[in-house]
Formats: sequence, structure tokens, C-alpha cells
Amino acid sequence: MPDLPVPGDRFHVLVSGFSIHTKPNSFSSSAPVLDRGATVCVTHDLLDAAKDRLGNPGWPALLHDPEGQRARYGDVVIAPGPFPSDAEPWIYGDPTWAEEREQARRNAWAVADPRERNTALAAVEARFGPAKPRNATFRFKEHPTEKAAREQEADFAAQRAAGTR
Repeated sequence: MPDLPVPGDRFHVLVSGFSIHTKPNSFSSSAPVLDRGATVCVTHDLLDAAKDRLGNPGWPALLHDPEGQRARYGDVVIAPGPFPSDAEPWIYGDPTWAEEREQARRNAWAVADPRERNTALAAVEARFGPAKPRNATFRFKEHPTEKAAREQEADFAAQRAAGTR
């Protein structure tokens, strides 16, 4: 039997997008989508709502089982206890990270003194890491009509040089 949470226990969300039903036996019950960093207090309703039609516990059975979470969800999405105070509420590369990094960069660039600005920009880099690489490569392909016009002009130039045009 897995180590199940009991009412009053708390767990935190590690990956944004985890959703739990809050009311049992209701098709239209709310199922909030939780963000990384959310701390949830377990209630009787949460435990009842997590049970499937056969009475199996659902996500509560995986709370203390990271490998089981990886098998079911593809990642470890929840962990026991409150969200650690020293953990960032974002993951490198996610939209929240991008927004917070950009705001920190703007604040750093707003510093008037160049030395203090450089220190602030270095602090942004240390906290958020490097900017996410952009894999945009622009390759301009010549349009077929432009290619035909260029070739025709080259033919005309060759004909003029040969005296046949």
C-alpha cells in the first residue's frame, strides 16, 4: 500500500499545469490548474475527488513516488511539504522565466551608473542564466520569376556581347 497523504498534509507543485479535482463525484466540479510553486493543503474532498471509479487513490498514491510520477506524467510534478523558500517559481526556458528575466533586464538597464548597471546585468545573468537560444535561421530563397528574369538578362547581355542582339 502506498504512503498516502492525510487531510492536513501539504504538498507543492513542481511543474505548472498540474490539475486536481476539488469536489468528488461531480463532472462539472472545478479542477484548478496549478502553477509551479503552489502549495496545497490536502482535504477529505481532495482525496475523495482523486479516487477513480474503482476506488483507487489516483495522484495521492504517487505523492511520495517520484518514479511512479515519471511513469504516469513524464516528470515529477508534485512533492510532499511546502514549496522550498529558496527555490525559484520558474524553470529555465518556461514563459514565467522569460517574463521575469526580461523584467529584471529592464530594471538593470534602467540603472544610470554604468558600473552599477553592469553589476545588475551580471546579477540577472547569474540568477536567470543565459538567454534562451533562438534557433531562427533566415534563408532567403530567390523567387522563380526573379531567377528567370536574372537568367534572361544574362542571356541578353551575352547576345549583345556576341553582336547577335
